[in-house]
Amino acid sequence: MNTGANTKVATLRDVAVHAGVSLATASCALGQGRRGVSETMRARVQRAADELGYELRPRGRRRGRPLCIGVVVPATTNAFFAAVTGAVEEALAAEGHRILVAPSAEDPEREDEYVTLLAPRIDGLIIAPAAQVGPATLALARRGMPVVLVDRDGGAPQLPSVAMDNFDSAFRATMILVESGYRRIGLVNGPQRVSTARERTQGYLAALAAGGLDRSEEWMWTAEFTTQDGRRAVDWLMQAPQRPDAIFSTSAMLTSGVLTGLRQHGLSWPDDVAVVGFGDAVYAALVEPGVTVIEQPTRAMGETAARILLNRSSYQHEAPHVLLPSKIVLRDSHWRRALAKPVRRGRQQRVGAAG
Repeated sequence: MNTGANTKVATLRDVAVHAGVSLATASCALGQGRRGVSETMRARVQRAADELGYELRPRGRRRGRPLCIGVVVPATTNAFFAAVTGAVEEALAAEGHRILVAPSAEDPEREDEYVTLLAPRIDGLIIAPAAQVGPATLALARRGMPVVLVDRDGGAPQLPSVAMDNFDSAFRATMILVESGYRRIGLVNGPQRVSTARERTQGYLAALAAGGLDRSEEWMWTAEFTTQDGRRAVDWLMQAPQRPDAIFSTSAMLTSGVLTGLRQHGLSWPDDVAVVGFGDAVYAALVEPGVTVIEQPTRAMGETAARILLNRSSYQHEAPHVLLPSKIVLRDSHWRRALAKPVRRGRQQRVGAAG
């Protein structure tokens, strides 16, 4: 992982972690935020700052005003992007800055329109590109505006980025099904124009190969990252001459649709079709049996994107590309008594980190 820095400099987030408080509380305790904190809390945070050698640096305020940062994501109603955006907002607010948010609806043209509209109003841009990074975003970067890609690489390695290790996460998710004894493992995935979907496909295929299983195009569905497409995927998979005995679904929205589709077909998980999903949405723990998922590092992703944008001076010569690990939350949707007990099985258990 390339962080683009030669030395470790304590950040406000480091102080917050060391003091055991939120980023916003740390900021307020050090006199950067608006709400007050108790003297006890102020002393606690100041002690953590002193121990880490943190230096108070009003980075964005050198312009004489708070910065306004544009955030463009595919959907503000998507729980994953909502969580990432929330983490960005909290990290920037702790430094006295604000955000403007716009949804691209996975439409590259609409994304470009929003970036163009935001351009005169913003001092930086954090964006999850719908496909390849668009001309409006590239134009901003060429003019010297800080631009950070989040979740997706957008085919622009010259721009700094923050993403999850999608290949390794998909590999490990699929291997849960392989090691549980399933031999016909279907894939329900997003559009291959998006880097995350391509990387998850590659991880899935690598796991099949590692398990000595053949790939089958009739068990691989790709569409959009929507609940509706998750349902359609089940309709399509259940028509295969040999239907899958397990499904790996690569987003929380898709997994929601997959579970609905299985119910509509009168099927249950894992007894009829095992399921492993992506993104630990609230429903994953509430349905019965609970769904085994890859837990995405949404908060770390948003905070890291904000930190890279504000620390622009540290990567003048090389753009950082940060790859974050994920965790597996093991529940019961991937195991049934008729098959061998899988390795590392456990209810509501978080297992390891990728990397």
